Amino acid sequence: MCADLPVTLHQPSIGSLCSGYGGLDLGVQTVLGGTIAWHAEVDPGPARILSRHWPAVPNLGDITAVNWADVPEVCVLTAGFPCQRRLGRRPSRRTG
Repeated sequence: MCADLPVTLHQPSIGSLCSGYGGLDLGVQTVLGGTIAWHAEVDPGPARILSRHWPAVPNLGDITAVNWADVPEVCVLTAGFPCQRRLGRRPSRRTG
């Protein structure tokens, strides 16, 4: 649980799922403060942007392949919309 983590009141740890280019992460950091503990982004383009803006933050990659028991706990979890085509759950062409 987050209450058990050694975190100051103004510096929560933040985890980011389906991070995209990190816009939501920036907003959360602006409002809450804190630091990004990790990202999870599979798209190479956004992953390059994340690595440039947060070079010390690991990118966990594909959320379906992560061993979550090994991932540091966070106090705040952000999540963008996952890319359904990359997860194999949506056809490659929109139908409507």
